[in-house]
Amino acid sequence: MSQFLTQLKDNVLVADGAIGTILYSEGLDTCPEAYNLSHPDKVERIHRSYIEAGADVIQTNTYGANFEKLKRFGLEDKVKAIHQAAVRIAKKAANKDTYILGHSWWV
Repeated sequence: MSQFLTQLKDNVLVADGAIGTILYSEGLDTCPEAYNLSHPDKVERIHRSYIEAGADVIQTNTYGANFEKLKRFGLEDKVKAIHQAAVRIAKKAANKDTYILGHSWWV
């Protein structure tokens, strides 16, 4: 059994919250997933704030990072790059005790 599943079985793990909602409140002018490429520092700051608040688990900023949604923003050719950036950002924000969940099959 993986370390994550063992922890999940034996403990209560606290997960992060929304990333897009915070970005929208700060004036986001496109889809939240695009910020993985254009404003990675903002995404990383949000991840870190959740970790500092006690989150054991963070999710990559890939909730809507699919071809159909990104196509609405002219970013359909950036699906892979957005996923890769999201994983890099989450890994950079995480500490040794943080679990990262997300669409990391692109990496």
